[in-house]
Amino acid sequence: MRKKFVFLAAVLLCLGGCQSEEKQPPQAEEAVPLTQETEEDLLEYDTELPEQLSDFQFAIDEEVYTLPDSIEAWKKQGWELEGENKEELLEADSFVEGKRLIRGEDSLDAVLVNLEGESKSMDTCSVGGIVLDYQEEGRLYELPGEIYLGRTKLSQVEEQYGTPTDEYEEKEDIYLTYEYGIYKKAELVFHMEDETLYRVSLHNYRELPEEEAEVSREEPQEVRDYQAPEDFSENPRDYVVSYDNQWYQIPAPVSEFEKNGWKIQKDGSDVYVKPGRHGYVTLEKDGHILYAVVKNYSEQTLDVKYAFLTGLSGDFDVTKVPIAVGNNITLGMSEEEMKIRLGGNAFEEEEEEQGTSYYLYSDETKKNFIRIFVDKDLKLIREIQVSNSPKTLISEEKKVSADS
Repeated sequence: MRKKFVFLAAVLLCLGGCQSEEKQPPQAEEAVPLTQETEEDLLEYDTELPEQLSDFQFAIDEEVYTLPDSIEAWKKQGWELEGENKEELLEADSFVEGKRLIRGEDSLDAVLVNLEGESKSMDTCSVGGIVLDYQEEGRLYELPGEIYLGRTKLSQVEEQYGTPTDEYEEKEDIYLTYEYGIYKKAELVFHMEDETLYRVSLHNYRELPEEEAEVSREEPQEVRDYQAPEDFSENPRDYVVSYDNQWYQIPAPVSEFEKNGWKIQKDGSDVYVKPGRHGYVTLEKDGHILYAVVKNYSEQTLDVKYAFLTGLSGDFDVTKVPIAVGNNITLGMSEEEMKIRLGGNAFEEEEEEQGTSYYLYSDETKKNFIRIFVDKDLKLIREIQVSNSPKTLISEEKKVSADS
């Protein structure tokens, strides 16, 4: 079943290598499984791949691919998008799963992504996700750092790529996940018996930076006009937040977080954001990682530090950062006290497996909200999430009104 997703709606919730002693020219058209007897005769190609998995490049035999890349680029390699609904429109800044690329007898599960600011037909979008499955008589799949499906062991992968973001076992498999920010991750699957890599799922729905892009490095007026609040607002929907004991009104400039000690992680962040468009940033402070969506409210392409961060979250399990909203509603507060502090503010409840989410929406679209999650057993707040991405920034008149 095909599933569609809009980027922002999905954002709710971070050198050894396996290598032969020397590269050999192709010896055959098909990959040879690894055994002690055939190790010297392993099929290899003279490909040039980077060392880091975060570059999201890979090779199929001698062909090198990058994620994301246009459907047109894949067509030049002989691939075609399967299905009859190729002209169906895909919304701006969204992706769709369950697609398939075919070339002769070869096929790959793929995710299509629209990186533009307007709807486009699927056959003019980009490939942002791909699944590579090792087959004994199939193609040779190579990842950065000379990592090969069907050959490389788990220990060699961890030596090359470092400690994974997550690792777990399920049935007869071992899963390693490497995350490089929002919509940028890789999942590697190994047979538990011999710990050999046999499947890779790569996802990078982030627009690649253009070498000739004209990026303004000057602080825009929108950032200069921003004023951090000094206390909570009586109206929670003013999106005043205390985060890591610092005050912000969301959306807030990324540069404001830098002033308070947060640092931009380059691997998980966009270099720049186009006018009126959304982008992504990964911030780090004292071991805490914050993955966030940002928006450029200026009319120029800006360095990501001058975009406005549109969401924050804090919880007891993943993003363990102190957060408070409304009338000083904090993590660990009782459900009863939370309702008292909400006063007459209307909210909607949604029952979940582990507890109840309380939503305070800005309007009927439900795109901008505050979510407070209460654990059903403890009856305490375990998570607070703030998401506010208005079309335009709050006017000075409204700011004065909110302050008063």
